[in-house]
Amino acid sequence: MQTSYSHTTVMVEPDGTAVVSVSLYPDGRMAMTCPTDGNRAQLWISHAGARVLIAPTNPEEPTAEDVVTARKLAEVFGRYAAEVERLHALNGAAAA
Repeated sequence: MQTSYSHTTVMVEPDGTAVVSVSLYPDGRMAMTCPTDGNRAQLWISHAGARVLIAPTNPEEPTAEDVVTARKLAEVFGRYAAEVERLHALNGAAAA
């Protein structure tokens, strides 16, 4: 059984630009929240010391472009869930 973990890396390219990568390999301890207090749009994900915030540039006044981006994000999360379920079923069938 693999242990879940999360990590953040910062890599500096030869030209001096920095690339930040956050990798989440979660378990049941991962926290996800999307507050619905009516004042701002934001999604928080945290696990093993890594924290990710997804929000429009102005979370209190999202634009039409922000709505399109949020819908794309929902679509990608849906595809991710379907792929995890597919692989789980495939591996479960192979183990039986």
